[in-house]
Amino acid sequence: MPACEKCQSDTPQDELREHTGLMLCEDCYMDALSPTRTCDPWATYTASRLTNQELSPGQESILLLLKKKGQASVQELLEGTGLEFRQLEKEIAALRHMELIRGALTPEKEKVFKLFDDRS
Repeated sequence: MPACEKCQSDTPQDELREHTGLMLCEDCYMDALSPTRTCDPWATYTASRLTNQELSPGQESILLLLKKKGQASVQELLEGTGLEFRQLEKEIAALRHMELIRGALTPEKEKVFKLFDDRS
């Protein structure tokens, strides 16, 4: 059985899609057509004005970890939440749009995430 050229998952030939010269499974094809964007002013404007924000279990686990630790790197979030990278990326983007978390740099220039209101 052929494999997706991005994630290497076995995919039936009739389910592969060509994108920029690569044969991709449906998930990778959709990600290629609609990549996750953390900096989207319209999404931030809309999400931050919702009066009733319902969080997914993944989003709740990210917020819980940040409340506990104060800040976390992507690797720490992957380990602490059990999410796969692609799902973590989407959850982080949604939380940033809702203005619940933000990115920051440590003094060592490591990228971390903090709660939005944490300015330390």
